[in-house]
Amino acid sequence: MDQNRWLSDSVYKVEDGLIKVNHLVKEIPYIVIKTVDTNKEKIGNESKPKKNSMQAMVVAKIKEEYLGYNEEQLKKVPGFPDSVITKNLTIAYAGTTSLKDWYTNLEEIGRSNKHSNGAFASALNYAHEIEKQYPKSDGYTISTTGHSLGGAKALFVAAINGYDSVTYGAAGPGLAQALFDNHNGTLINIYDTSDVVTSGLFTGGKGMLPINSFGIDNSGWETFGHSLDQFRTDEEGNYIDKHGQIIVYVDGNGGILLAPTLWQQTLLENEAMIKLLAVSGEHTLDEIKRVKEENEWLKVQIKEFLTLKELGKKLTASGGGLSQSEKIYLEDSQALAVVRTAASKFDEAMSNVRVIYQNGITELEELWNDWLGRVRNYTPHLTYNEVIETLAEVNCTKWEIVDEPTQEFRDKIRQIDQMSEQFQTLADEITQKINEMVARDKELANQLF
Repeated sequence: MDQNRWLSDSVYKVEDGLIKVNHLVKEIPYIVIKTVDTNKEKIGNESKPKKNSMQAMVVAKIKEEYLGYNEEQLKKVPGFPDSVITKNLTIAYAGTTSLKDWYTNLEEIGRSNKHSNGAFASALNYAHEIEKQYPKSDGYTISTTGHSLGGAKALFVAAINGYDSVTYGAAGPGLAQALFDNHNGTLINIYDTSDVVTSGLFTGGKGMLPINSFGIDNSGWETFGHSLDQFRTDEEGNYIDKHGQIIVYVDGNGGILLAPTLWQQTLLENEAMIKLLAVSGEHTLDEIKRVKEENEWLKVQIKEFLTLKELGKKLTASGGGLSQSEKIYLEDSQALAVVRTAASKFDEAMSNVRVIYQNGITELEELWNDWLGRVRNYTPHLTYNEVIETLAEVNCTKWEIVDEPTQEFRDKIRQIDQMSEQFQTLADEITQKINEMVARDKELANQLF
């Protein structure tokens, strides 16, 4: 189940008093540890409710040893609820449900007029109060989620406090670019491609989200593309479009697998480019070949990354040990071979595509120099600078011909380096886990798969 989407939908019920503190949400399973409705309740040391229609709830996942407990059994555990939850908390913020919420949309987002009595200030203050009770110094982490206006609040709070955040159809939080540039967490917004809110028609959502925004072409056009119900998932929980194509990969625990999702986005963009180039004439054959080669590399990356993720899940199926209930056994040489093979394929593909991009840069530079030489041959009475100035008058410059087009190649080379680092980190973590398990138990036997 997609926990964040479920929470983003359920938090709307806080306003009607239908979400109860200490309630066990069996579907996830999580415990609701706090709720707030600023129309009725104060936050921290406020003298009275702000009445700005900010609703939120805080949830935490049940510890593994208590997963089989029902709500009454959990409440009997000494120290409940803190004793039965993990240290990973999620704050879910509610979206637009009233006229006050639409005022917030237009005033605090559309006009970027946030103020101390506004909903965004309350959202931030609420997170600070949660941090006081569950501080980072005690090992707690906080993430945020929400839909629509709730997504904007979630991103606003996450960007300022350094949290991770997964949102849906979020309006733009209206924060300075520098805040996002210096943010070390992961900020993700998933939206329908027909969504009028995220598109910016009403609130400037898409244009004010310098984060990882993933658009999904869903079937139907419910509430102008803004409904949470439009999103569909496959059997693994990955988000799919109306054609069944995976758009966003998930980790099975409510999180988004960012690396393969980014690769998938590039792969889909490339497929669309190939279709466009195919009707553009014979001079695009080399470009089509380059894009196809890049896609083969992307497919390898996605496959090997998911292979390692699946291996990691099996190695930690029982809190770090082998899962006896599922009878998963490990033979160290086979598991290490999986990691080494994946890493080797990744490195090979990465090297190949780097050469493709670098060749693209070289070819454009050679094309410019060759073309410039031909022009100078036809205009021997002009100096080099005069030729350059004349060409510039008709917008024919090295920037137009070489620098700007090759910037895309340079950006992709930079992305290769970033993704390579993430892949290597994952491989190192799994290798370390295997070695720890082998050292702990020399009797591990048979096969991993």
